Amino acid sequence: MAKGSLVKVAIITGYLGAGKTTLLNHILTNAEGIRAAVIVNDIGEVNIDAELIAKTGAVTQMDDSLIPMTNGCICCSLSEDLSNQLNDLANSGNFDYIVIEASGVCEPMPIAYTIQAFCQAGEEDDAPMLLDNVISVVDCARLLDEFNSGRDLLDGEDDIVQLLVEQIEFCSTLVLNKTDLVTDEQVAEIRAIVRSLQKKAVIVEAENGQVDLDELLNTGRFDFEHVFDSVGWVSAMDEADAEAREREEHEHEHEHHHDHDHDHDHHGHHHHHHHDDDEECDDPECHCHHYHHGHDHDHVAEFGISTFVYQRRRPFRENALDQMVEDWPKGILRCKGMVWLSEDSDMCYVFEQAGHRFSLGENGLWLATADEEYLAQLAETEPDALKGWDDEVGDREIKLVFITRGADQDAIEQWADSFLA
Repeated sequence: MAKGSLVKVAIITGYLGAGKTTLLNHILTNAEGIRAAVIVNDIGEVNIDAELIAKTGAVTQMDDSLIPMTNGCICCSLSEDLSNQLNDLANSGNFDYIVIEASGVCEPMPIAYTIQAFCQAGEEDDAPMLLDNVISVVDCARLLDEFNSGRDLLDGEDDIVQLLVEQIEFCSTLVLNKTDLVTDEQVAEIRAIVRSLQKKAVIVEAENGQVDLDELLNTGRFDFEHVFDSVGWVSAMDEADAEAREREEHEHEHEHHHDHDHDHDHHGHHHHHHHDDDEECDDPECHCHHYHHGHDHDHVAEFGISTFVYQRRRPFRENALDQMVEDWPKGILRCKGMVWLSEDSDMCYVFEQAGHRFSLGENGLWLATADEEYLAQLAETEPDALKGWDDEVGDREIKLVFITRGADQDAIEQWADSFLA
């Protein structure tokens, strides 16, 4: 292969024991005609996965087609080393594809961000690179155990469920592995769970990591913005915002109904190849990212999984979150969003829950704390930033996405309302 040719990259993520290395070995032993290099990350001193992969003989450290990265995580402490390794492999002219197996405790989004930034920042003489696919491998039996048992995956390891959810949320391909260890009905339930967390990723079922390579390599599926927007809670937040804008526009249209006939024809030039979220696209030429997954929405309804946005223009009372966590309702798979706290009314906080894991972090000051001059300037340069502005509280609000299973929305909203100031 000529130096300077496009080199594609795929990331394989998934929790410990999900079957990442098995899937990678399957790729390497069946990737005919593809010159692949492999980067294997392990946070420990000894990279067992790299040793197992080397035993296949498909890649070796001798010819630099196998790169172990140890004593750290490529999503944080080893991110710069990862960029350097990608640069060396791409510019060697020996490979046309690089597969990265992330450590089981890695968050996929920072890895994808590092690679995306590296691909875009290459020098003129560097080989062009493209992040082609982010593959999340899910252990079906383990996932069911977590979401059905009402307990953490391992006692004392609260972060595991949070990590598991994040690995499902941020991907372009989901491999439901070890389907032979669960029933067909349980597979359908798992599909419903993961579809509620990731709206658009392609879902592939597998036994022992056996997946058609066309579903893994040279897919062209990954797009950072699209994957992020397809995360369940992000998608729900966007839909709520869109509905709010539509209501505002509808009210505006009623106020200016006499202009309707004049404006009507200005929309004729738009491309109308659009599909609703519950609609399948059968056009092979369409690149709308609706990956023929309409049946998954049926499973979501069948297993009682629903998503709604809880939005209030009042703060939670002092110490409310501590009390809420103690009294957290059953059936909430995921909750994330912005909260307004009465004890710190100037700061916007991000609240997050997955399983039995809760976190709270600062997300910057509310715009309502800014002076009038800044707000006037913002209204000119970024008018959307002030959408939904309230004359009394500004942009302060509670806005939480709930993804639930078998739970009553009204009951959850009434429960949350009881903690308002």
